[in-house]
Amino acid sequence: MRGNIFNFCALLTEFIEHIQMKKVISLLLKISISGIFLFIVLKKINLSLLSEIFKNSNNFLVLTGLFIFIGTSFLIAFRYFLIVNIYLGKKKPVMYIWKLTMIGLFFNMFLPTSSGGDAVKIFYLIKDDEKKMLPAISVLIDRFIGAITILTMGTFALFFSQINDQRVKIFIFSLTGITLFFYFFLSYRNFAKKLYNPIGKILPSSFDEKLRTTYSLFNFYFKEKKTIFFSLIMSFFLQFLSVVGNFFVAVGLIKEYLPLSIFFIYTPLIWVSTIIPSIGGVGVREFTYVFFFKNYLGEEKAFALSLIVLFSIIIQAIIGYITFLTFKGQNFSKPSHNQHQK
Repeated sequence: MRGNIFNFCALLTEFIEHIQMKKVISLLLKISISGIFLFIVLKKINLSLLSEIFKNSNNFLVLTGLFIFIGTSFLIAFRYFLIVNIYLGKKKPVMYIWKLTMIGLFFNMFLPTSSGGDAVKIFYLIKDDEKKMLPAISVLIDRFIGAITILTMGTFALFFSQINDQRVKIFIFSLTGITLFFYFFLSYRNFAKKLYNPIGKILPSSFDEKLRTTYSLFNFYFKEKKTIFFSLIMSFFLQFLSVVGNFFVAVGLIKEYLPLSIFFIYTPLIWVSTIIPSIGGVGVREFTYVFFFKNYLGEEKAFALSLIVLFSIIIQAIIGYITFLTFKGQNFSKPSHNQHQK
């Protein structure tokens, strides 16, 4: 008996060590990726020119762009407020959702990838809720709504730009098409049934059941078309301001006119790049800013633009940290069973 217990404890210890080792390896990999991208960028940049660039910039435009970046946190929170209240039924104060959003932005700085803060929001959502998956899904849907809007804006901007790079066009068109397909697939159950039923018949029953359950979780939100529509409108406005913020900072740095359309095209690509495993998107984000905007701003000024964006993220993280220290993780009110059957 004691031998069995000892063997069990040994196996359990080995398993925990294995999991921890995987986490360490994953973290080291992400640090390496951030480091490699930063090294590539810094190798191209003449850092001694940066102080002169900031000194000679149009401070009004740069600061305007910076304040737009910081101010978008309220719109991010309001978009999520609309989505999560589909589940909550009874509305929570917008300020509560804003605090949750800022805490997520704080943890984005330290957790791997730009989605790290989402895990923290999910934690607060599910920790005192019996239905773990439904509130957790709301965070993913918020991300998905953001992806739809910024990619759609980038697609329309391509028609008014002079960019002839077919790779950029194909990539943006493809991503937009995929996200719009899933939007309609998740919103219209009959449409989804017609597409999925032939596939479901050839899948193992257990896997088929899991897929259908997952679809129901997403459809729970997307069937509320009026609320999703308003969240899309809010997201378009949010993404528009984010792009305009980049435009103001860039024009302020170069003090020349730049076509607005290029920011609608390249901002979605920069957003997509931060999905690459890294530490808070650092390194990857700076590399993509330089890569896409060097022909319009020059490498040093494109890097300066990425630093302003990073500075706005740091400011939001500081606000998030202060919020986290004073945050009381009040419970989300649990909707009744009837509310879930809307």
